[in-house]
Amino acid sequence: MKLGLLFLSTYALAGLASAEADAAVVAVMPVQGVNLTEGQCDAIGVLFANAFARETNVAVVSPLDTKPLLAQGQSHTAAAGHLGVREYVVLRALQLGERVTLAGIRYTREGQEVFRSETAATDMDDMEQATARLARSLAWRLPVARPIAPGPPPEIPAPPARPSGYPKALGVKGGIWFPTSLGSDASFEQMVSFQFAGRVGTRESFVEFGVGAAIPASSVSSANQISMGGVFAEIGGGFHLAQGGVAPYLAGGISPRIWHVDAQGDMSGTGATLTVHGTAGITFTRDSRARVYGEIRVSQYLIGLKTETSSYSSPVQGPTYHPTEFGLQVGVGW
Repeated sequence: MKLGLLFLSTYALAGLASAEADAAVVAVMPVQGVNLTEGQCDAIGVLFANAFARETNVAVVSPLDTKPLLAQGQSHTAAAGHLGVREYVVLRALQLGERVTLAGIRYTREGQEVFRSETAATDMDDMEQATARLARSLAWRLPVARPIAPGPPPEIPAPPARPSGYPKALGVKGGIWFPTSLGSDASFEQMVSFQFAGRVGTRESFVEFGVGAAIPASSVSSANQISMGGVFAEIGGGFHLAQGGVAPYLAGGISPRIWHVDAQGDMSGTGATLTVHGTAGITFTRDSRARVYGEIRVSQYLIGLKTETSSYSSPVQGPTYHPTEFGLQVGVGW
């Protein structure tokens, strides 16, 4: 690839990068070059920015967009704060003869170092492959596979598999539930719940499961209210609606239960039931090891809660209830 074509292609790609700056996650600062022209430094920076965007699948601010901010006297951290990005990358390039050594350091927006790496290009025609190697190394915090020896460019080894998993979150969840029987006069006591709760999956979606118990919120039963509780399990899944560290999500699932019911008079019952639920929630610490989340859940009993009385010589069947249940829940997982 001719050097002139390299410059033309990188400046064309820079236009695409700048269009996404408003939603950018990472900013690439202008290349600090030694024995290189300003145009060569700009070309290296744009090649790296586009390689990093392809590798991470996030929006990246081109060095052609960060350059004016630094020209105004802003520091790297000030420029990152001005752009609203979460991280930034500082690049340095040194040319000795035809060989160009390229080094990069990845920082948080506050200026804390995340990872650094270095590679080399045999000449400027090899710079596109060199920036791709450096972008991959900085994106996944992996060392460059091997240094480039002088001579013809070696074959690039197959890239390492991108991390597709996401750390599981095993923890606890508690809440308060409000059963109600729509369309009838039945009145239910509130319940409090506590459970083991786990989530596994990717950063975008998850499977959740748990086991726990629920009891009436009041220890004194009202004669006009139906109280119930017992042990339950649940399984379901959901997906996040945004990519940020704080993100809303939607989920759904089922919950088999062993439930005891105390109704008006001497009506009671114990048996298996099943609910189906839908959930809307928000994860507050999505990128932290301890993930805290809150949610609103609506559950519908598919299998009714049967009651009977044993006051007579033979049991008398009582009402069967199919309440709808509203819940407010908070959980944390590690």
